[in-house]
Amino acid sequence: MSIVFEDLGKPLCHAKIVPGNTITSIGGEFYTYTERLLPFTSGGTTAIVVGDWIVGATSTAKAEVVAVALSSGTWGGGDAAGTFRIRSQHGTFQSENVLVAAGTNDATIAANSTVSPPGYEFGGMTAQAALVSVYAQTALVAVTGGKPNQTALVGQPMAAGTSWVLRNADQIKNFKVIDYTAGSASTVQITFFY
Repeated sequence: MSIVFEDLGKPLCHAKIVPGNTITSIGGEFYTYTERLLPFTSGGTTAIVVGDWIVGATSTAKAEVVAVALSSGTWGGGDAAGTFRIRSQHGTFQSENVLVAAGTNDATIAANSTVSPPGYEFGGMTAQAALVSVYAQTALVAVTGGKPNQTALVGQPMAAGTSWVLRNADQIKNFKVIDYTAGSASTVQITFFY
């Protein structure tokens, strides 16, 4: 049976979890739709556009760009300044350069982002579905609120290359994951649908 993603809603946010030996839940900032504002200065000569993922050169924080508002300068001139509207932020940005793909200094920021004022589409909405995919090593998961346990093998194993669809907000909020085997470094990617 194949999944028709249009039936799940609009895919807006993404989270990556590398749980290790720590039981890890999904942070509320991912399943409750939130956009953030990140001012930038001295943009590089390559334009950062909607859909790009920016990564902090020092912090390695990352986020997806939803909108770019220039307040002065140009990308071509290397002096673009303005604000990124972002979502799916992982980590904390700091005073640093941000990069896109193999870039080296695509823009400069002075601090972490701030939560955008209310009034944008989907703002504050809770995800109604989530696609959970395991990319590396088997993970041990639970969706009922209980905690997976490596020693007792409590929970459901998800092998690398497998996916689940969580079909309601309770399953998403109750999702917990840990490596199936201690130190095996599982990697779980989650896309949230609104």
